[in-house]
Amino acid sequence: MKSEQSAKKLNLESTLQGLNLYEACIEFDCTTEDVIKLFEENPLLPGLIVMEGNQLVGMISRRRFFEYISRRYSLELVAKRPLREIPALPFSESLYQSHTQILVFPSYSSITAAVRESLRRSPELIYEPIIVQTAPGVYKLLDVHQLLMAQSELHEITMAAYKQMGIALQEAKNQLLAVLDAVPGFVSWISSDLHYLGVNQHLAESFNLSPEEFIGQKVGCFDSRNHFTELIEDFFKSPAQTTCQEAIAQINGSTRNYLIVAQKYNHNQAAVTVGIDITQRKILEEELRASLEREKELGKLKSRFISMTSHEFRTPLSTILSSTELLEHYSHKWTEEKKIVHYDRIQSSVNRMIRLLDDVLTIGKSETGSLYFKPSPVNLEQFCLELVRELQPTEGNQHAINFINRCQHTYYYLDEKLLRHILTNLLSNAIKYSQEGSEVKLEIFHKKGRIIFQIEDKGIGIPEQDRQCLFESFHRAANVGNIPGTGLGLAIVKKCVELHSGEITVDSQLGVGTNFTVTLPVSSRLSAFARKSKLSHYAKHKH
Repeated sequence: MKSEQSAKKLNLESTLQGLNLYEACIEFDCTTEDVIKLFEENPLLPGLIVMEGNQLVGMISRRRFFEYISRRYSLELVAKRPLREIPALPFSESLYQSHTQILVFPSYSSITAAVRESLRRSPELIYEPIIVQTAPGVYKLLDVHQLLMAQSELHEITMAAYKQMGIALQEAKNQLLAVLDAVPGFVSWISSDLHYLGVNQHLAESFNLSPEEFIGQKVGCFDSRNHFTELIEDFFKSPAQTTCQEAIAQINGSTRNYLIVAQKYNHNQAAVTVGIDITQRKILEEELRASLEREKELGKLKSRFISMTSHEFRTPLSTILSSTELLEHYSHKWTEEKKIVHYDRIQSSVNRMIRLLDDVLTIGKSETGSLYFKPSPVNLEQFCLELVRELQPTEGNQHAINFINRCQHTYYYLDEKLLRHILTNLLSNAIKYSQEGSEVKLEIFHKKGRIIFQIEDKGIGIPEQDRQCLFESFHRAANVGNIPGTGLGLAIVKKCVELHSGEITVDSQLGVGTNFTVTLPVSSRLSAFARKSKLSHYAKHKH
């Protein structure tokens, strides 16, 4: 009888094979004296396995065996008899009663499983040895005390492993939190009932809170206008496992744009979200989009300019060429009156080209910010009367310009050059687009520190669809027909009004007429001042 080599060092994967197992088998034909002798020779032996050839018969427990033979006359009765002839021996009781009284485990059984089954036995059998089958027909004995000691050692190993795992998990958690806190965005864990399970430091600090204060709070409790709440609610309702959407949130009173990426976990009972602030990117996108629109508009303006100049210059140049050729060949035959007619035609064509070039130059100056506002005292009534006298013979005598002055004072601080651009273009358009013989009215009055100019005609009117882009360069209304024009006049008027910090409005009906109202603030200062045009700033705000 002997035990196997010392038990190996245990680990969480150890089995019964790694424990000290006794080779303690005895044949079924042996006598009780043989059993006593084996127990005396092996004082640590917990029992004997009874075999009949390769068949397991049962087990004799050392404790129960000596309890049995210590009874009065028991030893004398069984000492010389074979074991098979003694029906009342403890092993017989163990073998033929319930299976809980004798435990047989394969050697690959885990120590924990063996302990669990051993402790399920009845109290009188709980400390009895266990049989371990190491091979077919090969059985060995395991002391239950050694099994319990092995389980205790495994418990210590397990607790040490749990402690190391706890330390490792805490380190991993700290590393993860450090990474998430370093993320330049908002990270949060949210339950399916829309409560925060946790957030990173960046998100907490944006609301002047700690991450711990977020835990358990309802999503959206810090900002009821947050689109994020609706986004997450819809995400949990959908079957999708991931989502990537844009959302708008109010952070510290500021509206911010975020790109939200979310993924569900824990059987769709929670989700992790990452929000990246894309506000600056959205601003850049808008600026780029506006820049592209401006580029497209500049391309259109270029095309319109080329088309306009080629068309508008062709007519006066043709007139000049025709008149000069006629004068060259027939002036010696013509009367002075006929020559004057052609000289007037040449002069009128040249003036028309000068006005066209002046308009283009004015637009160019306004776009580059080199058009200045320089107010000075202007005798407004005298200025308007001279302007009316200039326009009536130039445009023909078919239209009467009715000038009405309702101002109380004579002088006002205005930029005379810019004012000339405003009134000349508006009056010229009123004459150009009105029927011959109709009246054009120019009325001015002073009200609450502002000069108001009203130019009214009985012309063709402006279509509704053209009014939104009425003041754009080179734009002409759809109903102008063959009436000549550049599309620059109202654009110049608008820019000159803006330089005065004024405003212009229009009221028009097709076939009835148009009424332009220009309102300009006037300075009460006694000395002139100047300021540079900031039309590029105005243009940016218009876009």
